[in-house]
Amino acid sequence: MPKFDVSPTEPGGRSPLLVRFRAGWVALAVTALLAAYAAMAFTASLQKGQSFDEGQQLAVGYNLWLRGDYRIEGANGDLIKRWATLPYLITRPNFPGTDDPYWLKAEPYLLAHRFFFELGNRPEALLRQGRAMMVLMGVALGLLIFRCARELFGPEGGLVSLAVFAFSPHALAFGGIVSTDLSITLLLFAATWCIWRLLHEVTAGRVLASLGVFALLVLAKLTALVILPVTAVLLMVKYAAGGPLVVRWRGRAWTLARRRGQAAVFGALIVAHAITGWSAIWAHYGFRYRASPQPDNAAVELRRVYYRDGAAAPVEALVRWTRRTHFFPEGFRLGISRLLGSDDTLGSFMAGEWRAGGTPAFFPYAIWVKTRPALMLLLAAGVAGWWLARRSGRVAPALYAATPHLVLVSVYLAVAMTEDINLGHRHVLPIYPALDVLAGAVVLAWPGAGWWWRAAIGGLLLWMAGDSLAVRPDYLAFFGSQAGGPQRGYTHLVDSSLDWGMNLPGLKRWFDTHNPGGREPVYLAYFGTDSPEHYGLKARRLPSFPDWRRPDPVPLTPGYYAISASLFQGVYTAAFGPWCPDYERMYRATQRNFVIFDRAAPNSPERRRLFADTPPGFWDEQFALLEHLRFARLCAWLRQRGQPPHHVGHSIFIWKLDQAALDAAFNGPPPELEDRPGQYRTLP
Repeated sequence: MPKFDVSPTEPGGRSPLLVRFRAGWVALAVTALLAAYAAMAFTASLQKGQSFDEGQQLAVGYNLWLRGDYRIEGANGDLIKRWATLPYLITRPNFPGTDDPYWLKAEPYLLAHRFFFELGNRPEALLRQGRAMMVLMGVALGLLIFRCARELFGPEGGLVSLAVFAFSPHALAFGGIVSTDLSITLLLFAATWCIWRLLHEVTAGRVLASLGVFALLVLAKLTALVILPVTAVLLMVKYAAGGPLVVRWRGRAWTLARRRGQAAVFGALIVAHAITGWSAIWAHYGFRYRASPQPDNAAVELRRVYYRDGAAAPVEALVRWTRRTHFFPEGFRLGISRLLGSDDTLGSFMAGEWRAGGTPAFFPYAIWVKTRPALMLLLAAGVAGWWLARRSGRVAPALYAATPHLVLVSVYLAVAMTEDINLGHRHVLPIYPALDVLAGAVVLAWPGAGWWWRAAIGGLLLWMAGDSLAVRPDYLAFFGSQAGGPQRGYTHLVDSSLDWGMNLPGLKRWFDTHNPGGREPVYLAYFGTDSPEHYGLKARRLPSFPDWRRPDPVPLTPGYYAISASLFQGVYTAAFGPWCPDYERMYRATQRNFVIFDRAAPNSPERRRLFADTPPGFWDEQFALLEHLRFARLCAWLRQRGQPPHHVGHSIFIWKLDQAALDAAFNGPPPELEDRPGQYRTLP
């Protein structure tokens, strides 16, 4: 029968003094690695602006504390919103009143913009306070990774795993961004570990730890549902392996060898977790059904629930049942209904291919290009070390002991591959703590291997640290050398895998150096929700995302053109994907219409005749269409010019274009003409 809690031990006794010295050295190393992680994550975040979702996470979280109002953006979990905004309860920043139209209409992004930039608050301070709380969560994740790796591979293995985590660009990036990604990563990892421990030994401490983690997990994000198939697989592995279940209570112990007795205990634990999760949801919502203290406001969100055609019946039936029975609070129900039933078909970009919706290959590809090659080699070395240790008869954990980490990686990835929303690599972040733990297996080969083995492992760890230092502070933009590094990242993935709107401070610094005093005109196409005006960026706005401007298709002049990577690759533009014959025909037609309109002087009979002969709003639509198609054609032309000459944070590209280049882009031979239909999007 395989043993669960097996750790390598060294032959021979140890003196108490030596044991204490070794424990002190390990504690010092753990403290140093966690301090290095916290310092690297936090100081790098100080150089970055607001990420796409960060403002609304903080604004909605502060709204929860201030007003107990749950109407606004409940689809992505409220745990991180509350955690990150705890400092606001002390600093008390200004917040929009209950008569603010954005608050009344539950518009999270517009409400966040007002909170950050229109009420006299200091946006940098708001971000700094929230991000400091995220760093603390990252430290907690690092401690748990060390604990799990130490159980399997001893203190040295725990230190290796912790070092892998501490210098991970992904952990450093999301340790400095207020988002749900780090919280779901921590809690899903912790829940899997707690459940696996309960399947072998039930104690009061383990039960309370598992229930507490599960209560937080259900509030973190709807992705928490992954714990259900993970638990099912863990149960199957436990039953297949056999072995007793030990139950301890008040100094007494019972050993249950029969599966029927074990099933009864597991059933009781499942019921206890379900009741705890359900109770935690109600407790978070103040045991109040209504999403808002003002019932009139709650109806605003009810009218904004939609469903996918294929899933309409079951999703709508579930939502109606929960609404009729009040099984869940209204705010929670509205969140899951919008997330599960939203009819949005989001575009994605992967390795030069555009797709409306998702593809099963997206996340495996994202893992391949975004994972450090040193980690891949370390995992391979860990497998080899594990096999060599077992073969030579040295003490090493059975593969069974690694079950929770192997199951979490395999089940989570399998579920992710079924998703039709491929926004970014961050959605598979939860697999990395398990991989970090498994990397600690390299120490199993140390006793029998020569000095070269330790030197090789040390070299891999130094390589990892070097990768992190090389990309600092642009951790989000990290791509492995197998993908050409961060400078080639935009050819593989965009959106939150590379470009999340955080580099406006860096863009301002770049223009202060290369265009002092604004001598040349600057045009900006920005993907994000930060404020260029806040940083003093004097730029004329090109089509952006989100885009609240009034379209203005006046001639573009020579100057600097700064374009976010996601817009440059045509993902969040009205003309989605590569330039094609459909787009070219639409572009030429709107050009002709603009010339006709421009030739008719304002208030002239010709202008009045144009208005009389066309439907209301026709010319506004034509101007918007021309502006967006012109921008898409410019991006297509620039894509044919090769590597962008300048970049900020690998996510905002900069060109200096003269009149000849602009003429070629707007009036020259069509770029990227592909003989396939375009996927024109509805204009914002």
